[in-house]
Order: sequence, then structure tokens, then C-alpha cells
Amino acid sequence: MSEITESHLKKPLLITLTALLLFFTPSVSHAKTFQTCTVDIPGAMTADKKGPQPLFEFYEKVIDKVSQKTGHNFEVRFAPAERCAQLFYSNQVDILWPFIIAEDPERAKANGAKELPLYSMPIIMGGYYIYTRKSDPKLNSVKELEGKTVVNARGYGVPQAMEHHPKIKRSMTNTNDLVPKMISGKRADAGIIQTGWVPILEEQGLLNDLHHGDVLDFWGGTFVFQFTQEGAALSSSFSNSILQLVNDGTYKKLMEGAPYFIPNYK
Repeated sequence: MSEITESHLKKPLLITLTALLLFFTPSVSHAKTFQTCTVDIPGAMTADKKGPQPLFEFYEKVIDKVSQKTGHNFEVRFAPAERCAQLFYSNQVDILWPFIIAEDPERAKANGAKELPLYSMPIIMGGYYIYTRKSDPKLNSVKELEGKTVVNARGYGVPQAMEHHPKIKRSMTNTNDLVPKMISGKRADAGIIQTGWVPILEEQGLLNDLHHGDVLDFWGGTFVFQFTQEGAALSSSFSNSILQLVNDGTYKKLMEGAPYFIPNYK
């Protein structure tokens, strides 16, 4: 019987370790360039990079981590939200960022999706408050806005039930800080303000004379991927990278003070 030496034992171990390293190391031959479509979010992420860029800085941190793991490249383009969705559903872009997580298959299909898209771990969250003067009742539903003039900031959306409501008179401002001013100045009966903007407006003292009811149309947003095997792999890689950045405190450091972030991420 031949003697089993230490060198004989090491050879299978070295072969196994080499195989594992090759398996987990990104292959340049399989590296791809993925197209990401995103929107301007004042105070968080803009194409011209003016003002604070916490959301874009966090995006870049995530992309760096994913690229290191996969070898893939990611190119970002800015467009209006509807245009981004159109490009995504027609497979002209691979990723939407940040995008509201859809839970209604019928609404997604009405927008052009054949299947509900895939999502990574959520990064932003929000909803809508109906603000009124403290001398008026708190409002908890869109129906209570019927017959009233309601103001909201352009580009920040409104509750779904209000989007095409025939009995509500709509008014728009260019920035969120003008919404409470119009209500307090009695140029509007009520105003729609996304929850992410409330801390900033409170700090400025603009909400002192106003109050609100329940949160409407609560939503979460994240990276969105095509409903494919490749999309599923990307979703997993992005989620893991986001979780690492949350756990090491990078998320909190970069996002605190942004219009939309998840404060309970520690």
C-alpha cells in the first residue's frame, strides 16, 4: 500500500480552492453594460448635480459594490418618470431607479408590463399627507377634498385617487416650501405634501399653523429589474450590496436629511 504524504493531501484542497475562486470571481467575458433610467429628485439627485445629491451618492456606492462582485458596468440616464417606465417596459433599459414598488399586477400590466418586475431591497419610502389650516378639520381621504382647491408641488405626485378627480380643483407650485405658504395664505384650501418633505418643512417652521390626517398611498421605492433570470441575479446582488451599506452605517450617513429615506435603517 502506497504512503499518503502531506503533498498528496494538499493537491485536492488546492484544486478545490482554485475552483471556488474561479466560480466566485467575475468573468470579464460575461461582463455586460446595463442601462439605468432615473428621474430628477430635487434635494436628492439631479442630472445637473446642483444641490445636495444624497440619493445619487448612495446609488454610486451601490453600483461600485455590485460592479466589484459581478464585473458588470452600469450607465445611468435621466428622464421623466413616465418616459423611464416606457423605456423599461419596452426593454430599452434594464433598470429603473428609484421606482415605487408595485403590488397590483393589473396596474403594472396597464402600464405595459407583461409580468410584475423584480425589486431589490427598498431604499426610499413615503406617502402623502393632506395638510389643512388648524382652524379647519383634519382630512383623511381624497373624497373629503371634493369641491376644494388643492395645491401640490410639481413633480412630486398626488394620491392615486386624486390624479384625475373631476371634483377637485388642482393648483401647482414649483417647490414644496410654497405649498404650506399657499394654504396658510388662504390661496388654497388644502395641500398635498409627501411625507419625506415633512421634516424639512417643519425645520423651516412652515407647518406650524397646519395639521394633517392619515398617511395616504404609502409606498416604497428601490431598484427595479426585468422579469428574467438575469434580472433575478441582479436583484439579489443589489439587495446584498444595499444591506451591507445599511449595516455599516453608510446608508444613514449619506441619506439622513434626504427628502426620501428610511430612518429606521440603522
